Amino acid sequence: MRYYIDNAYGCDQNDGLTPETAWETLEKINATTFLPGDEILLKKGCIFPGQLHPLGDGTAEAPIRIAAYGCGDKPIIDGGGSHGTREGNFVEGAAVLFYNQNYWEVDGLAITNYNPYYKQVFEHVLEPHSHSEFRKSAENRYRYGVLIRWHDYGTGRHIHIKNCHIHDINAEMSRFCGEGILVVSTGTIGGTPTNFDDILIENNVIADIDRTGISVWSAWAEGRGIEYHNDPYADNVTNFYHTTVGPWLGSTNVVIRGNEIYRTAGDGILVNSTIGTLIEYNYVEHCCYEMRIGPNAAVWPHNADGTIMQYNEVCYTHGVQDGQAFDIDISCNDSTIRYNYSHDNEGGFLLLMYKTTNNDIHHNVSFNDRNGLIWVHENDGGTRIHDNYFDMCAENVEVFRGPFDSDDWVLENNAFVCRQENRHIHWRPRAKYVGNTYWNIANLPDDPTAQVEQAEFPAYPFGR
Repeated sequence: MRYYIDNAYGCDQNDGLTPETAWETLEKINATTFLPGDEILLKKGCIFPGQLHPLGDGTAEAPIRIAAYGCGDKPIIDGGGSHGTREGNFVEGAAVLFYNQNYWEVDGLAITNYNPYYKQVFEHVLEPHSHSEFRKSAENRYRYGVLIRWHDYGTGRHIHIKNCHIHDINAEMSRFCGEGILVVSTGTIGGTPTNFDDILIENNVIADIDRTGISVWSAWAEGRGIEYHNDPYADNVTNFYHTTVGPWLGSTNVVIRGNEIYRTAGDGILVNSTIGTLIEYNYVEHCCYEMRIGPNAAVWPHNADGTIMQYNEVCYTHGVQDGQAFDIDISCNDSTIRYNYSHDNEGGFLLLMYKTTNNDIHHNVSFNDRNGLIWVHENDGGTRIHDNYFDMCAENVEVFRGPFDSDDWVLENNAFVCRQENRHIHWRPRAKYVGNTYWNIANLPDDPTAQVEQAEFPAYPFGR
């Protein structure tokens, strides 16, 4: 069945089955339980205030689709600055919500959730052993563009968000309190282990978000050295989503592709507790613009296995804690970063955290990244950094950042090109260097097959 919604000329007393007999409001949609294969079509050029939370499930053969019809601009879902304060009323916090639902596809909407009266106050705390931070807001906690959540459910399946414009989400800047898109599995201690399969976030424009552009997270994440013991029921200030409740259970078939992300207060793309996530062909610009909220990076997995980050362009990431284009974070295994273009990032190209294994970083270009290009923590799990081009345009930029070194990572066939003549580089002495090319560098590391010549900028097929 196909249903039409027209906020200008529709009426909720209509049957909704033709453009001439369209429904009017989101409330009518939310009161309807849809069936496999149904389509919900919102009229272009219309603004729909409130929350979109249709009921029902599709099937693998017949997902339920939400899209647009007519001519003009994308139809707008305007959450109006709605927010949630506790787990119990999380439904109030998202402009578009799916909760314990499967086989839904959203295509071609504009989504916003902005409160013009909300402004977060930064407090300078002067007490001993304290730190300055944004004031927590017990009554204005969670605000999202799209929230996709499974809770004590088992395995949730098939939610696709495509060709949407998600913008202007102003919220508290604690992690998972203000996201363009949040996909999350939650639960209770002793509850049903929960994960998800087949998440596609593709060709969206996500801009002006007060924490993270795209977050994929799970509370089912313990047992690999990562545990967050927030009590979701303690008080209104506790961060409900930044918690763990049970053993690690990886989610599968997560693809984040072809999105454009602009101006996020914190991270651009973050995935957690997934297996084989593919992050490709995204353009990510001006992340981490609110540096007072602490360490953030543009694109990174956390406590995840087999993540592939490829053909992305990441630029103008702010800050130096962390501020990198890419991060392989704690308890990640078998991560790959390849064919990406990183440039003009204040924190450098790459952060390698501890408790990671089998990292493969190759055929990337780092151009005019700042500070130290690679921030490596003590790591004995095997890291290969090979066939990359590091164009060190920024004055006095270093290859490495941070105090750590490791015996178990190799730099091979990379090009290190300095624009200043006779630069002195602080190489990590325990790393292995094999066949790298060095230009305008006064001191070479212990590289038995080093080449001293100016390498050409590679014509890799990176980026969009």
